[in-house]
Amino acid sequence: MELNYREGELENLLRVRDRFVDLIGEYSIESITLSRSKMLGTMFDTVFFIGISNLREHMPSVKEIYLNVGEPRNKSLRNLELLEEMKIVSRLHDTNDSRVKRVKLTNKFREDFEVFISQWVDSRKSNDESAEVRE
Repeated sequence: MELNYREGELENLLRVRDRFVDLIGEYSIESITLSRSKMLGTMFDTVFFIGISNLREHMPSVKEIYLNVGEPRNKSLRNLELLEEMKIVSRLHDTNDSRVKRVKLTNKFREDFEVFISQWVDSRKSNDESAEVRE
């Protein structure tokens, strides 16, 4: 039984990730055409890290982002530029150190991100409840 639960959990996580990538895709503009594989990779990781940080009332620095996402600095900077053009994130100067840039989700995308997270948590509750029934 445990194996089936884990397989179902992985499939659920992949579906959630696909829905999240679809959400990012809705913000695409004609001048920016991103491949699905790019959005499934570092773009997903970058937006998800920023979003979770923001939900915890933290605006990560650019350095925190590239260190946590595990990409080279230049690639992370390019991803952030694209996300800014798509109006998903905005960069602000740190209030204590103007050399540091902090990143946050735009208000519009944050609303969509919060709905996405809520749906994800609800879907996990369903899986947890069905796993308890199987036991």
